[in-house]
Amino acid sequence: MGKASAGKRAAGRTRDHTVPQMYLRRFAEHQGRRRYQLALRRIGDIDRPIPAMTNNVLAERGFYWGTTLDGVPHHDMEDLFTELESEAADAFKAVLDAPEGALPRQWPLPPGKRLHIAWWMAAQILRTTRQRKRLEHASPGLERLDVPPEIAAIADNNPHLQYIVEHLAALAFVLFTRPWGLGFTDMCLLTSDVPVVMFNHHDAVDQLAAAVVSDIMLPLDPHRLLFLPNPSMQAADPRKRTDHRMKIPGSLGMLFVGIAYDAADAFVIHHPAHDPWRHWKPDGPRLPAPWDGQNHAAPAYILEYGTIPAHLTVERRWLAEHPPPRVAPPRRPR
Repeated sequence: MGKASAGKRAAGRTRDHTVPQMYLRRFAEHQGRRRYQLALRRIGDIDRPIPAMTNNVLAERGFYWGTTLDGVPHHDMEDLFTELESEAADAFKAVLDAPEGALPRQWPLPPGKRLHIAWWMAAQILRTTRQRKRLEHASPGLERLDVPPEIAAIADNNPHLQYIVEHLAALAFVLFTRPWGLGFTDMCLLTSDVPVVMFNHHDAVDQLAAAVVSDIMLPLDPHRLLFLPNPSMQAADPRKRTDHRMKIPGSLGMLFVGIAYDAADAFVIHHPAHDPWRHWKPDGPRLPAPWDGQNHAAPAYILEYGTIPAHLTVERRWLAEHPPPRVAPPRRPR
């Protein structure tokens, strides 16, 4: 009785972030000690930004509560995520806080830092609310009796936790071995509750195979992103067969914004001072959500970009400043 009560109290207190705060802070305005404000938009009310703090968003009570079929308890899973986030935070700093420019001259990353980001990205692909909904829809459970909430929390989460354990290492290896592009764009970027997006195969049944053949994008902050080009793009351009850097024009940046929006589950997020809606509006259907009865065709994406030489970068001031809007020249009188 004592153990069951303790478990129930623990489950009630558990508040799990499905996207780490350390990542969300890159899209937040620092307002003081431990205060980081975001602009959050609900997919169902997309035109209304809501001020929110990083510690209060993309968190669900008891989301990782439970044990895997192999007996891995929830706290071990949380410890693993915390360790991955801590190691990746230092690697992100090396990429994003380089003093010489918005794009660091040290690229590719040293193998250790690259490995930490690969593991972190793999975890972010597997741990989201969208991934759980996909798994539950693809493998609906058998009918069963109603059970108390504290037991249901453990039973219902087993398949998702098991899926993470089984696929995390293999997925991290796939990401680690692919070429990485680091890009800066003039367009203000957003992120979401699905930060890592696999173009054209995002909800594939075989997520490992999708990670091998898809373009993969991770917005890093309001103006920088990580992009893993697909094998066809690598075959067409030798410069994309190894790690590279790119300066992305605003028009292509808008496409990246739209792709991130298409894959979001329930929320998109951006920096209060870097609002994509000043230049961009949603257009067309998003990725379908079969678990919500959506069966429309998925949008397909085709893109191309150039790389920049290793000795060039972008001034850091453009991470905060935006070019003035272009003014059309006055028309000559006829």
